[in-house]
Amino acid sequence: MTAGLFIIALLVCLFLGIPIFIAMMIPSTYYLLNVLNMQPIMAVSSFTAGLNKFSTLCLPFFILAASVMGKGQIGSRLLKFCRSIVGHMYGGIGMTAIVCCIIIGAISGASTAGILIIGALIYQEMIDNGYPRGFSAGLICTVSSVGMLIPPGIAFVVYAMNTNTSVLKLFMGGLSSGIVMAAIFMVYVYVYARRHKVPRLPRISLKEFFTAVKEAIWALGLPVIIIGTMYTGICTPTEAAAISAVYAIFVEMVIYKDVDFKTLIDICGDCAKTVCTIYILLAAGQLLGYVMTLARIPQLMEAMLGSTSRLMILLVINIMFLIAGMFMGAGSSIVIIMPMVYQLALKAGIDPIFLGNVVVTNLAIGMSTPPFGLNLFVSAKVMKLSFVEIVRSSMPFIMLTILVLIIFTLFPGLSLFLPNLLVE
Repeated sequence: MTAGLFIIALLVCLFLGIPIFIAMMIPSTYYLLNVLNMQPIMAVSSFTAGLNKFSTLCLPFFILAASVMGKGQIGSRLLKFCRSIVGHMYGGIGMTAIVCCIIIGAISGASTAGILIIGALIYQEMIDNGYPRGFSAGLICTVSSVGMLIPPGIAFVVYAMNTNTSVLKLFMGGLSSGIVMAAIFMVYVYVYARRHKVPRLPRISLKEFFTAVKEAIWALGLPVIIIGTMYTGICTPTEAAAISAVYAIFVEMVIYKDVDFKTLIDICGDCAKTVCTIYILLAAGQLLGYVMTLARIPQLMEAMLGSTSRLMILLVINIMFLIAGMFMGAGSSIVIIMPMVYQLALKAGIDPIFLGNVVVTNLAIGMSTPPFGLNLFVSAKVMKLSFVEIVRSSMPFIMLTILVLIIFTLFPGLSLFLPNLLVE
């Protein structure tokens, strides 16, 4: 089996609908045992090596913290808080959705979290305040993807596991992308609201503002803990994740009292299933990367693209991950494609932190891009709209996210500014 046949076998397994981790293991194991005549223990050793990293421990804690906070009444509290800040501006309700998705992203790190937690609430509120259905649905569907870029983005952790790069620096690079993307969304919403004369909400009183802060303060403490402790060097990402999980449980069970012990057990069970899915994907990705190296697939990619410019290599990587994000989850896309392009990118002088930011930004865009972007299906269900209507509504906002991608691709310093301030 040549390198080309190996890639074809992998693609065939994926298109046949075989579970992704099995689709990665079938051609990899066959290549090791039948082409290279290696012992089965080598496949097992490579598979387990994918999990033998301390930083993988942050995944279950981050996911648990997000799951616990998501089960309570955090959505309505955060909406009230965000509305108190930007609600009186032109496009205030739309801006409320954007700011709220940033905060939810800092709690969950997932693309669909914003849709699931506040989607139905803010969608109806936008319609009641004069926004068209299509504009409202498109904004909520796409802006929720910002959650993948705001720390603690799970996709960044998966990237770090596959490339041995700093999780903390990746988080800080993603934070810059998330802020810029959110800012562009807010400008667009502001201009749209002024042009279409969408009514503004009255400015709230100082008393109402402090009431909103009081109700949301405990929820806002979680992103402060996650980002603050890591950025200041007090905690490693794994330690910050553990603290955030304990904090989330304390807030929801003791302060808000939205989660009881039985609910917590159910949450832990669901969290365990999610973590196991990610872990087995990481392990299979380690095996796939090991076999791709032995099959000299990175060298094949280098032979195909090595003579091209750095910008052309970035363009190819952008296209590969943007397309992958339309069809697969972020974790699957990273573990399948990164072994093929990572060494090529390094030889072209592309910084691995910058590359991680570009990769995850592409995958975030893919989550809201047809034909199979997950956000599209979740939005259609939450907002009770047809899939076609969601796709049509999302296209202007997808163009804005591609603009952000172009900016960060052409100006690497934007991705590296915050990471370069860190001293690990």
